[in-house]
Amino acid sequence: FTVNVELSDTDVETVTRRVVLAKRPDRVNDIRATLDGNAGELARHLVGTKIGPRSEDKSVLVEDYPLLPVRRRFWEHALRAVDRAGTAGQLRTQLRIVYDAIRHTADDPLGTVVPADFLFEEISDNLLQSGVLLRELNQTIASQKDGSPEGHLKSRLCALVFLIRKLPRDAGVDIGVRATSEALADLLVKDLARDGAALRRQLPKLLNDLVGAGTLMRLDNEYSLQTRESSEWEAEFRNRQARLVNDPTRMSSIRAQLLGASMQESIGSVKLLQGKCKEPRKLALHFGDEPPQGATHEIPVWIRDGWGADDKSVIADSSTAGSDSPIIHVFVPKTLADALARVIAAQSAAKATLDYKGVPSSTEGIEARQGMETRLTEAGYSLRTLVVEVVSGAKVYQGGGSERLEGALLDKIKEAANASLDRLFYEFNDADDHRWSKVIERARKGSDHPLAVLDYSGKTEDHQVCSAVLSLVGSGKRGRDVRTHFSDPPYGWSRDAVDAALISLFGTGHLRATSNGIPLKPGQLDQAKISATDFRVESATIDTRQRLKVRKLFKTAGVDCKPNEETAAASEFISRLSDLARSAGGEAPLPKPLDTSHLLDLQSLAGNEQLVGILNQHDELLKNIEDWAKARDLAVKRLPAYWRLKSLARHAEGLDTAREVRPQIEAIAANRSLLDITDPVADLTKSLADALRTGLAGAEKYFS
Repeated sequence: FTVNVELSDTDVETVTRRVVLAKRPDRVNDIRATLDGNAGELARHLVGTKIGPRSEDKSVLVEDYPLLPVRRRFWEHALRAVDRAGTAGQLRTQLRIVYDAIRHTADDPLGTVVPADFLFEEISDNLLQSGVLLRELNQTIASQKDGSPEGHLKSRLCALVFLIRKLPRDAGVDIGVRATSEALADLLVKDLARDGAALRRQLPKLLNDLVGAGTLMRLDNEYSLQTRESSEWEAEFRNRQARLVNDPTRMSSIRAQLLGASMQESIGSVKLLQGKCKEPRKLALHFGDEPPQGATHEIPVWIRDGWGADDKSVIADSSTAGSDSPIIHVFVPKTLADALARVIAAQSAAKATLDYKGVPSSTEGIEARQGMETRLTEAGYSLRTLVVEVVSGAKVYQGGGSERLEGALLDKIKEAANASLDRLFYEFNDADDHRWSKVIERARKGSDHPLAVLDYSGKTEDHQVCSAVLSLVGSGKRGRDVRTHFSDPPYGWSRDAVDAALISLFGTGHLRATSNGIPLKPGQLDQAKISATDFRVESATIDTRQRLKVRKLFKTAGVDCKPNEETAAASEFISRLSDLARSAGGEAPLPKPLDTSHLLDLQSLAGNEQLVGILNQHDELLKNIEDWAKARDLAVKRLPAYWRLKSLARHAEGLDTAREVRPQIEAIAANRSLLDITDPVADLTKSLADALRTGLAGAEKYFS
């Protein structure tokens, strides 16, 4: 009768060991010695997975031989994964598989073990009947056997990949086995003494061949069989790959972008520090057949490659440019062209396929997309490696035709750039000093010799930097324009150097500085204001003695002025005099408005020119202050009395005295004689007051 009961894994193992795997006592030691001699090979099988080597395996190694405990566990999990009907766990099924495996290896020499893919041969018919194994996949696996040892091994690989990919990967049941090259080699070893190393060398190439043929696809580091849907993805990929290979214009565009991006990454971020002041400089990368145009504050690097130019033309262009040219010429030779084209096509086709196919919902589709994503990742890595190798072989030429012979491309560029800095900024050394910030600090504090910290003892205006700034400013320049001019070739001066010259020259009176039309006072000009400040060269200079005289005159007019602030105080002084003139004359009965045309002339001047004009009219202005102040004070005193006189005249209307006084009041207004030496108001006021008093007294008697 037939026993048809379910047994546990332990029960199955016990039965197979006692019935099928029983050993002759006289051969046990030979088996043990063989297994001990290959302990290293056994210890590495599926290490890191949940079914890898265990300490308790040692006690059953001899009993299980030619089965290995690791592979027994693999079979158990694989059978559960593919057993839809639930019959694979039955005793007779497992006993049959083990029996067939022993019979299969019975005539092999000692040291031969049952490979894991033997399971596929035993159960493939059942898998086809149950639908677990698609006929197209079975045909793919079988078709690899072309009669050669390599073809047979490819078929075994595909079968084992199929079994591994059927293992569950859900949390809690995932045993961690993946169809990687290393795991496949572990499971395919048949001869413990010889197969391991040979398989691990051979499998990567065979797997790549299977991927290239469209039999397998890579999913990160593991492999999977191509399905109908993945084949469609593969066909789409190859169609796009072929179209790109046959489209030289697009291929050239992609290659140029890749080389340009790699060159930008390799040298585009190079930072240069020029001189003692460590002024930062950059490279300006230029691609194309035409040379870079215009000179800027960056070092031009003209990059061409062997796909669009040749070495001779690059050398000729660099020689023609001359030894004064700052342009760096870079030539990328045409190397690895076929490999580059192949990988470019693979990457572009993989990306286009992913975009076109979108995100599938079926298991096969998701797996196909994962395979294409892996292909895209691998192509990207290969492409980066190839492009870096191509770019690293670039040649670098200086203007004049000399080639840089440093080892690495980056070193060549750095040395060439340092040489080009001297060519581009040949006036740089005049301002190359790291102490300009100290000059600014001294100048803002009013130092007479702010450039002394540069070990310079001459006049401020005679220093090379200050002299150049004065020449540029001339009749007027905005601060930002001055900075821009001297930051560009041939100067390349630091901002501190230019700012220090402007602030120093302003402090010594050689420059006039205004912001929004308002003159700045010494100490007010700092680096933050320079950009929006207007500068102009002073046509005249004022010495210390003259400044003291000006300040004294200002004080007479009531204008306080600190040393070196005379220019800013001049406007207030002129304004104060104008107000004084207006208060000393005006409408009748005051004298006519005073003549202040000389003040208007002074007001039209600015800076030191204005101070010189004030000094030239010093005595006249001093007399104006005295005379106009007296007139103002007298007007303040007499105007109220005059208006009282007018009021009394209105009240005395009809009196004889009023008729006599009125012509005299009118004469004061007509003649503008209110401020005459003799006060014309007092006597008239007294006459009217007496007349009014007499009239009031008479009226009082009449009505009483």
